[in-house]
Amino acid sequence: MSVAQVVRSRPRPQAFTSIRRQLLRTRRMLLLQMASRTPSHMVQETPTDILDLASCERLCVLDDLIQQRAYIQLRQVERALNHMLDSSYGTCHRCRTDIPLPRFRAQPDAILCVACQGECEQRTLLQGGA
Repeated sequence: MSVAQVVRSRPRPQAFTSIRRQLLRTRRMLLLQMASRTPSHMVQETPTDILDLASCERLCVLDDLIQQRAYIQLRQVERALNHMLDSSYGTCHRCRTDIPLPRFRAQPDAILCVACQGECEQRTLLQGGA
């Protein structure tokens, strides 16, 4: 290990501590959000008008999407916390290089470096998955 690698790797564990706290706060917030959310179809009475029915259906779909997004975020946060436990946090899962700290500060649940994430997004766009 070179001197540059030692100097570069020293602040990472300390930075990971603050990022871990951020991930734990995010997890707590998502769990509270998911637990406190009352689906719109449970609040309203059964609609009698076709427009009310369409509006109610739209609200139900939106509620489902919000819940799905919160669940996906929660899974990503849990995955990042688990990677911290098994010491794989901080390394790109594709090219195995160190992910820069600014990327973790912007997106603490990142598992790919910016270059690999860009390649994956580009591939998705080319396959028409946008």
